[in-house]
Amino acid sequence: MKFSLIKKKIKRYLVFTSFAYRIGVCIAAALLLAAGVFAGAFFEETGLICAAGLLTMAEVLSDYWLFFGLQAKEPQKMDFLRTSGFGMEVIRDAVMMDLLRKFLTALGILAAAYLLAGLSGGFLYMALASYAFSILGTFLSRYGGMFLANACIAQFAAAIVLVSLLCMSRTGLSQYRLAVSLLFAVIGMGASALTVAEGMRIVKGGYDDE
Repeated sequence: MKFSLIKKKIKRYLVFTSFAYRIGVCIAAALLLAAGVFAGAFFEETGLICAAGLLTMAEVLSDYWLFFGLQAKEPQKMDFLRTSGFGMEVIRDAVMMDLLRKFLTALGILAAAYLLAGLSGGFLYMALASYAFSILGTFLSRYGGMFLANACIAQFAAAIVLVSLLCMSRTGLSQYRLAVSLLFAVIGMGASALTVAEGMRIVKGGYDDE
């Protein structure tokens, strides 16, 4: 029963993703993993931090081809759902599955790069930082409809990740990784909840022609 429910949610998410988008995400993930391994092997923790920043930027940029403009005054990608009584449910499931995909991608890429580069210490706080700020960036970018705005937000989100993680590694804050990881986790969960709630609020208005 639970498996069939998860399968249904995945199918609803795939409604919004074209074949080209899926291939693009796989290629981008492979390139980011390779970059992470290379940077980690040569520049150790600093290299992996740069990979986390690149991952953050890539996630915000990729949303342009998925849910960009979803939170705008007149939500995009809504027309074909107006004829379905399950339209709102489909969008909610798709948005939530996208958040899960982003989290697993950040965790998987940085964990694999960390292990393959032979690093010691920890990577979880990097993955949580990348996820948290990629979601915040995605949340902000969905209010617009221009790629330039999306690109600017993506770069800003990546810069925050880079600055915060580099400051940790260059100061005594690195000894508080557990506390910082919890902080990034709280930010990520809060941003995720806000993304779903705000997306549904605005989309419902367009769906009901309010």
